[in-house]
Amino acid sequence: MSSASRFADDAAGRVDLALALSVAWTEAHSATAAQCLKQQRLETALLERLSSAEVVDGQPASRAGGRSSMRRAYAEAKAAEALASACEQELLERLARTPAISLAGIAAKLSVIAIEAEDNTDLADFPVSHVRSALEDLRRLMGGGIVDSCPASEDDREDVGGPDRCRSQRQLIQRER
Repeated sequence: MSSASRFADDAAGRVDLALALSVAWTEAHSATAAQCLKQQRLETALLERLSSAEVVDGQPASRAGGRSSMRRAYAEAKAAEALASACEQELLERLARTPAISLAGIAAKLSVIAIEAEDNTDLADFPVSHVRSALEDLRRLMGGGIVDSCPASEDDREDVGGPDRCRSQRQLIQRER
């Protein structure tokens, strides 16, 4: 199967770029994690080597050759991690700007959001832009229909009976299915 047909996901056989970007992001995410682990192992080994250096007359004995090559390997690993992370971030940003043309594309976007949210410790901005992007895609593919009958803002929720009403509406819908 060609890579183009792998991401063709509509009746016309068009390529869903959101789906392709989500796969590329998943691969970049794995590469970043691998580079991070490599960098951490080298950092730990370097710190252990520095702390166990022999001391002669109050000065560390020279093992500069081994430490020098280890420092170089650590610096290279750190640079590789930064590059992998930048690539991953670029794909994440492109994904948020790319409209999906299929439900599979939207599902892929939401999968990326779930993975990133689990790994992300600074949720100040993430995943709001990505959720909005996926919701816009759903609305467009549904012909502008309403995706969620519950109001979006906290203020609006108070006007219609608060979050409990939304929860009870969802439970009622689930029971009807």
